[in-house]
Amino acid sequence: TILCTGLAVAYALYAPEVFKAETLLAPAQEDETAASSLLNKFGGLVAIAGVKDKSSSFMSRVLGTLKSRQFLENFILEHNLLEQIFSDQWSIERKEWIPRKDGSIVTISDGIDLLLNSIACEEDKSTSLYTVSVTLNDPKLASLICNEVVISLNSKFRERAIERALLKEEYLKEELSKTSLSDMKNVLYTMLQAEKQKAMLANITKNAAFEVIDPAVLGSKIKPKRKLIVALGGVCGGFLGIFVVFFAQFLQKLKSTNSEEVTQS
Repeated sequence: TILCTGLAVAYALYAPEVFKAETLLAPAQEDETAASSLLNKFGGLVAIAGVKDKSSSFMSRVLGTLKSRQFLENFILEHNLLEQIFSDQWSIERKEWIPRKDGSIVTISDGIDLLLNSIACEEDKSTSLYTVSVTLNDPKLASLICNEVVISLNSKFRERAIERALLKEEYLKEELSKTSLSDMKNVLYTMLQAEKQKAMLANITKNAAFEVIDPAVLGSKIKPKRKLIVALGGVCGGFLGIFVVFFAQFLQKLKSTNSEEVTQS
């Protein structure tokens, strides 16, 4: 019992600490109201013009981007995170990476893999809110990354929204110059105005992917749970002690039985 408890205490004291930072988010809605109403009203005419109704999930694209290697690579480079994430392998004095035992050094792929395993996003089905969390061994860095990754996502989707609106504007202008049907011209003109409005709104909208309800604060420790580890160590030690006692008694009884058989023979 004492041995198991001692080992549990040693593990609890020397196990690396892990911290988790969380931010609560509300999903931003992609503004397709004007285009959707026109598609419903003039579906046939719009189909003739070649404008297609895309029903892909906006939040699926947001979450897919969050866990994409390209986005995370740009995020790491933009915020110079590699030296902070792997601070134990970075020499501040020499400003270079400390080689590992196999001679290799930290690369951007290592940072991407670590963030892929550290960043998580969960949806609360009852409220439709999302929780983005970051798990690292540094509480300040975990909260920093948790907040900054949302800012970067919003910036990414704001740029996408502007780019898509401008491309649609060019397309609709081209279609307007081709058609001679008055009804079609009205539809295309209304859609063109809607795209101009979307481009304008995208330029001033900060929350293009998520609206922050509750930003991340200093990460809280989730591992190791020292009290639980010590308690389990004591319980396991107790069971092991009982087992040893019963096993010793069994061996003693077996030895006595063999001795009696030898004496009788």
